[in-house]
Amino acid sequence: MITTFDDERIGFRYKGLPADAADLTWAEFAAQQRPLLSGGFSWPAMTLRRSAVEHNADLMSRYARSHDVQIAPHLKTSMSPALAGMAEAAGIWGVTIANPFQARVFMAAGADSIFLANEVLEPAFIRDISAWQAGADRRFICYVDSLRGVKILDRNATEGLDVVIEIGHSGGRAGVRSLEEAANVARAVRQSKHLKLRGVGGYEGSVSHGRTQEDVAAVKQYLEGMAEALRIVAGDCRADAPAIASAGGSLYFDCVSEVLGPDNFPGLEVSTIIRSGAYLTHDSDFYARRSPLDSGRNESVGQLLPSIEVWAQILSRPEPGLIIAGAGRRDVNSDSGLPLPRSAVPFEGSERRDVSNWNVFELNDQHAFIQVPDDDPAQPGDLVTLAISHPCTLHQRWSAPLLVDDDDRVVGIARSYF
Repeated sequence: MITTFDDERIGFRYKGLPADAADLTWAEFAAQQRPLLSGGFSWPAMTLRRSAVEHNADLMSRYARSHDVQIAPHLKTSMSPALAGMAEAAGIWGVTIANPFQARVFMAAGADSIFLANEVLEPAFIRDISAWQAGADRRFICYVDSLRGVKILDRNATEGLDVVIEIGHSGGRAGVRSLEEAANVARAVRQSKHLKLRGVGGYEGSVSHGRTQEDVAAVKQYLEGMAEALRIVAGDCRADAPAIASAGGSLYFDCVSEVLGPDNFPGLEVSTIIRSGAYLTHDSDFYARRSPLDSGRNESVGQLLPSIEVWAQILSRPEPGLIIAGAGRRDVNSDSGLPLPRSAVPFEGSERRDVSNWNVFELNDQHAFIQVPDDDPAQPGDLVTLAISHPCTLHQRWSAPLLVDDDDRVVGIARSYF
């Protein structure tokens, strides 16, 4: 069971938190359920709407069950055991991470099933994983895509270590580039002393980034290649467990469910694992316009909800039509679009008003430049909430996002470990 480290003292390292919380533990602070607007918080602050995260966790788990696949959320997005625990409560296979450091975070947090979506080449970590699995009901799976990788893994593992062959594509990231290479790696795994082949994995998100007919066709073509690779290496997989077919970032998990679902492999027992990570906190632009569970694509299943807001204080209104807010590149991301103003709250007020007609047009390190109507009543000291696009690069800017309920009370901290 995934747990958080709530008995630690807060200290002074976390932006957004009240100064008088420093001597409290995280559990003590969360128990106070302070009102966000009058609880002494500092600005900017990042909040996560708890009800939206819980909705998204439940929605994705229901989607996975209805499509006969499993979900192992890619926690590199948030690196938050608290969010992982919320996903676990809804039902998941385990967690996906990208490197040994991230794995150690979730090992410490109590995860018992870890999918490391890269080839592991650190001898010390390979030995640690063997020890972590020994005598315990724990699962660890990682990629392998080369004979050299097989050799390093096998030399340093001391217990049976499950691997899947990463299937790449031309111009993509890692992974074998042909079915012949996949067969050669599978043969090397079968001949190794400590490794056990479980199937194939890959990442379809590097094939395309849109939802046009051409984009989806290209993604499915790549996934068909993964399916063919699994059929070829199935004879080299361990016989005492289902073969694994794993892919599925946040844009194309519907395609993965369709092409790599168990029904596509008659005569072969297959466990299909999708690995979306952004779905838990979601966003208001990039994924909102492209996700299979948004934009009306799966109305019968439901729709993901954006949970993230960054609250910034208006610092200056130096000229007509311009507001300067205290949140910049260190607080909000812009790699997939600039932040989107959503609401404003007057100084010492609590009632939100819609400001979706405002426009962030530039970010400095600590400032946002916002174009507003000349007659807008906003003043210095007021607050503005900013929605974001692409949660991955937003989470890494915040080590202590505030979990808020629907009355804007802070009911927890979703700490991140980057």
